[in-house]
Amino acid sequence: MAKKSKSEFVQWMPYILDALRELGGSATPKEVYDAVARLAKVPDEKRFAKMSGGSDRFPNQVAWARLQLVKEGLLSSPKRGIWMLTPAGKKKHLTYEESHQIFLRWVRIFAERRSQVLDSPQATPGETPGELTPASYKEEMLSQLQKSSQSEGIIEAPTGYKEEMLSQLLALTPAAFERFCADLLKHLGLERVKVTGGTGDKGIDGEGYLPIGPIVTAKIAFQCKRHSGAVSSKDVQSFQGAIGAAEKGIFFTTGYFTDSAREAARSPGCKPIELIDGDRLVDLCESNEFGLKPAKTYEVDYAFTSNYEKEAKGPKGGNT
Repeated sequence: MAKKSKSEFVQWMPYILDALRELGGSATPKEVYDAVARLAKVPDEKRFAKMSGGSDRFPNQVAWARLQLVKEGLLSSPKRGIWMLTPAGKKKHLTYEESHQIFLRWVRIFAERRSQVLDSPQATPGETPGELTPASYKEEMLSQLQKSSQSEGIIEAPTGYKEEMLSQLLALTPAAFERFCADLLKHLGLERVKVTGGTGDKGIDGEGYLPIGPIVTAKIAFQCKRHSGAVSSKDVQSFQGAIGAAEKGIFFTTGYFTDSAREAARSPGCKPIELIDGDRLVDLCESNEFGLKPAKTYEVDYAFTSNYEKEAKGPKGGNT
């Protein structure tokens, strides 16, 4: 594992290529994150560590590494939410040293671009380009590529509302969180939903029935664990043993599931368990507008306004 540095995300570049080769050449971002974590043997405490803003550090770093590979022509994004190897990427097996050289090359490229922009007639008089170092590279690259990266699904747009929604769920009492999950399931189409949590709940927090076509229904049991830590394989196995006559189980948590918990949920011969961690729970709320209201906003289209000649800034006091 590479030493921690300002360019720590570089270490994931080789693993992204290996992960996508293993996944058949294309995959969703989450599939890539999971495969990279497994291939690189990333411990749970690092994989699910949070940044100061509340978002997950590891997926953020993998996304930055992926942006490098896109600029290098090793990955493409034919549609939002899909990461795909290019023909060159299928053949390329990167070392850490090669990845770091790619990083340094793009540092130089962006430094040259910034210098050219600030030396142009439209630049603010008296402004001089500062040195672009590896430490400031991310900020410069984000300002240069934010729009294209968002449209390609490379870097997620700021998601402060997601962290706020998760903090609201973490502030609920366990019983209130059970009711929240039950109401979400009702919203998603589950019928005859009943919360059974509390003393004597026999290992499940609720159950309901999911219509499958006009005649058949399937019984679903659900479990809710409201905390910020890990859900272990023991927790999943206990739930599997408690769902009884239900055809399937759903396990909600505001935290995350360990690798062994995910493996237990898919164990042959056991009742299948759908795992809904904190990130997926908020995504479900967003896509179904459950507890989250859509808000429209605007941003300046800099590519459009750059088509018009800008007036050089003069002394204060108005135009002459």
